[in-house]
Amino acid sequence: MNTTSQNSLVRALIGLTAIVVLGLFSGCANYKLGSSAEIPFKSIYIKPTTNHSFAPQAQPIVSAQIRETFIHDARVKLVASEEEADAVLLVDLTKYDRSAGARNSQDTVIANDFDITLTAEVSLYNQTKGDYLFKERPIQATTHAYIGNPYSEGEIISYQQSERQAMTQLAREMARKITDEVLSPW
Repeated sequence: MNTTSQNSLVRALIGLTAIVVLGLFSGCANYKLGSSAEIPFKSIYIKPTTNHSFAPQAQPIVSAQIRETFIHDARVKLVASEEEADAVLLVDLTKYDRSAGARNSQDTVIANDFDITLTAEVSLYNQTKGDYLFKERPIQATTHAYIGNPYSEGEIISYQQSERQAMTQLAREMARKITDEVLSPW
């Protein structure tokens, strides 16, 4: 190769590199962290969750998880009374289902795994305007409760213990979905 063709190759590579670098820098010029949607309230009061389902001990666990999720999100201020709030969140647990997910290979009547589903109706009341931003919107979360111990042959965990462990995960998932519903644009 002669020196002129080498020089033109070097110039082409430098030009191509400059175009790629400029493209990368201009691609991030307008990036903003978080959602661009404006939330129509600055503070929220979360009423204690009501439980009209057959979910055992779900009310305090779900209430605590919802509060925790809003605190971690920090887009709105969580207040201690309805009077201080711009919006009020109402959550009613309406349905609790469990069904066999996997059966025991030795006896197909016995379930080793249960699918647990919790359904809630969620309403968000706008205190400043005196109307609902949304009312009785259904939210559903699902998890699994494992009865059989996969690490020990033949060992069975009690269903109550398994369901108690699964309830925490179910409440966390329910809280995340409720927070997303409240803080996303409708």
